[in-house]
Amino acid sequence: MCLVDSGAAAAAIASLKAMYPQLAHEVLPHPALTGCHDVAWSAIPGCPEEVPIMLCGLLDHDAAEEAERVLGDLVMSGPIHMSPVMPMVVPFLLRLAADPLVPRRGELFDLVLVAATLSEPVDPDNAAALTIWGREEAHPERSSCRLAFAANANWVSRLLADPDLSARTKLRDCERADLAKAAGL
Repeated sequence: MCLVDSGAAAAAIASLKAMYPQLAHEVLPHPALTGCHDVAWSAIPGCPEEVPIMLCGLLDHDAAEEAERVLGDLVMSGPIHMSPVMPMVVPFLLRLAADPLVPRRGELFDLVLVAATLSEPVDPDNAAALTIWGREEAHPERSSCRLAFAANANWVSRLLADPDLSARTKLRDCERADLAKAAGL
């Protein structure tokens, strides 16, 4: 399993709060974030409990770029591996990316595409793939991510049907296929 560097994650969110103190005090009632305060974030190995502050930062025009950077560091445990936080964040990313008014919407959709691609199961008979990606049982975040996509397939369908988002991100056929496959569509 790819773990989150808890110290780095907590420091990044603390830095985000210091740079944008309004995030610690604002409660942005955006429907995309419904339920984010109910997730037991600190139960995820290495994950700080203040993830909702970072998610709210994605809605703040001033803080969005830095919040998106912190999010990327939190959900990726390396260049080609997701952390256990990714499956928990996927529903919020899907809903945020579906809203044309969300700052950095295209970048959030790019992160959705990365999650879909990295959640692809690895063929246990492919030695090269196993060397690069590792065995499924060593990376439960992949199957958890696929479950999150499948549970939110309606949002995936909305994103795939959004012509503005597809044009803006120059969605390739392979990315479209990875996203649809991850959601079981």
